[in-house]
Amino acid sequence: MMKPTSMLLEANFDINQIGETLEWSFSRKDGAGNPLKGRYAGSIYFTVGEEVHIRVRAGGYEKFESFKVLDCTLITRPQIVSIVPGSLATYAKPSPFDGTVGACVEVDPAQFGSAHGAESEQDGRKYHTIARKWKNHLTVAETTGRWEIAFVLTVEITRQSGEQQQRVFVFDPEGEVGAGINPPIFCDQDDGVACQNMPEGEVGVGLPT
Repeated sequence: MMKPTSMLLEANFDINQIGETLEWSFSRKDGAGNPLKGRYAGSIYFTVGEEVHIRVRAGGYEKFESFKVLDCTLITRPQIVSIVPGSLATYAKPSPFDGTVGACVEVDPAQFGSAHGAESEQDGRKYHTIARKWKNHLTVAETTGRWEIAFVLTVEITRQSGEQQQRVFVFDPEGEVGAGINPPIFCDQDDGVACQNMPEGEVGVGLPT
């Protein structure tokens, strides 16, 4: 069994972006959490017992004072894990995380730490960033399954002029815990229905544990 490790969810936004989509990444030191190549590129792999941390980073070519997290929600939508003719489909539990009852995990905004600023050079211009990390973490439960994962973030941006602006940002990648690759689909050979794996765009993929 793979030793439980630590996963970092990083959500980035630009203070002047027009769209609502966050730039996101899930990363581990071992590099196995968010594969970039192969059939399952772009999916997220969790391992049982893993600690999931969250960091939010704001950036802009325009220098700004800071930002505050007003609310932060991680939403897990259970997917089918098996289908047997004549029976109801089997779904994953509402959440892969310990201590959660439903599909919505409310991340306490008061638990985001102090702001840490930095500057970098991009396209010959200075790009200013400020990051805040959640002081707590989620723990992946002793369960397996597939989930569509969404992340909703409301922030308050304070510009150098003192003007404050509230924005909502989102992303919705997919994730899975456990050893499964695709939900097993059983059918009779004579029923005229082709037995196929579910498409990658609709289900997550698993990491052997």
